[in-house]
Amino acid sequence: MKLLISWYAYQNDFDRREGTQLNENGPTMQFHEYFYEKESYDKHILLSTAREKDGDLAIDLLTMSLQRKYPERLVEPVFMDISDPIDIPLIRSKVEGLLLTYREADIDIFFSPGTSAMQVSWYSCHTSLGLKTRLLQTRASKFLPSKKPELLEIQVQSSSVPYSAVIAEQKQQKSPTDTDYLVTKTMEPLYERARLVAQADGVTCLLVGESGTGKEHIAQYIHRQSARANRPFIAVNCSALNDQLLESRLFGYVKGAFTDAKEDRSGYFVDADGGTLFLDEIGDISPYMQQLLLRVLQEREISPIGTTKSRKVNVRILAATHRDLESMCADGAFRWDLFYRLAVVEIPLPSLQTRGEEDKKALLAHFLKRARKEFRKPDLSMSREVQRLLLDYSFPGNVRELENVVTNMAVFNDREVTITDLPARLIRPAESASESLNWEVTEKNLLIRALQHFKGNQRKSWQAVGYKSLNTFRKKLKDYGINE
Repeated sequence: MKLLISWYAYQNDFDRREGTQLNENGPTMQFHEYFYEKESYDKHILLSTAREKDGDLAIDLLTMSLQRKYPERLVEPVFMDISDPIDIPLIRSKVEGLLLTYREADIDIFFSPGTSAMQVSWYSCHTSLGLKTRLLQTRASKFLPSKKPELLEIQVQSSSVPYSAVIAEQKQQKSPTDTDYLVTKTMEPLYERARLVAQADGVTCLLVGESGTGKEHIAQYIHRQSARANRPFIAVNCSALNDQLLESRLFGYVKGAFTDAKEDRSGYFVDADGGTLFLDEIGDISPYMQQLLLRVLQEREISPIGTTKSRKVNVRILAATHRDLESMCADGAFRWDLFYRLAVVEIPLPSLQTRGEEDKKALLAHFLKRARKEFRKPDLSMSREVQRLLLDYSFPGNVRELENVVTNMAVFNDREVTITDLPARLIRPAESASESLNWEVTEKNLLIRALQHFKGNQRKSWQAVGYKSLNTFRKKLKDYGINE
């Protein structure tokens, strides 16, 4: 398939002195007159900055005029939903997604129409996406002796940079530390990966990590760094809702769809139009909901409960889980096809324990400083014994638990916090079989501790314990009667 893709020329395709009148000598009409047939295009995709639901009188007029004059040609108007025609990151993300949809086609980009930001975006996509694209422009007839326009190809050298590493505008290069959230040296590479993911708007991302490691914060960071930053970010805890509630919250419903449906309600997919939908604990959804979400990811459309009518949605999906989805897929509990749709890009988040003592120390200082300000307790501090105990503590609840511990200290103390001021679980000796000389008792306890630490994740627990295979680990669980 050979495609022509272009914006319409707002100023030159129309004569606006007396309303919106078509200019027969405009660049789009002239391209069709002199070059379209010679280049043997299968379709012309004509772009508008408007939203489809708002419509665009100008593109309707241009499309109808082309089809009336050349009825055998296929001209398809596409609405790109661009609120700012000079916002390069926004335009880049939109046209990148469009071009990747036609990655197998030969694509000619009519470079001339559009704003300078649109032209920069075309150039960037052409040089970095690795697609079969050409940049074309025309020289107007008035500059040529033949009085006919001339078609020119813009020759540029493509870059080897992958398409996910796109232009990073200054306004999108905000440091993660610009927010009230500390990003330690250990986490900086992870946030750089998240920034690159943010630029690849058409890519879904799966965030994997234990509860409390900051998956939602990473999702918010990706949203803020993306071209969707000025649109809604909606987070949904999938594990907190049953199928009926989750389906109605996500897709909406029409009046009368079920007993309590007193009026039409839009769902989160509609509410997040143009923005980001964060599906937390995606590993907890049922096979029924897995099928519904798979359809949305494939078709980019939803059907509210109670109607067979579908509508297109423009939402970026980010998902997160503390579960081992690959093991769940192998066991038949999660769909492989949905997993592959969600995990186009995967970002694993480390537990606080694996991040090391320096990260714990930095986070303790950060949360303590914030607590002094929030609770207006400038003299709040920790004794050396408290700091040492907290640095040695494993924090199974990760960063969230550490933050809560500091908040607890600030609520009940004005000055120095001592050991007796800490929650009992932090100072109570762990109940274990560490003093037993029986190997089976010790081994069973080790398996239980590993599963508790990794929140039931068998693959991580197996790797931490050190058995040669996951099957051996699972057999031990069965032998000891451990219900993970």
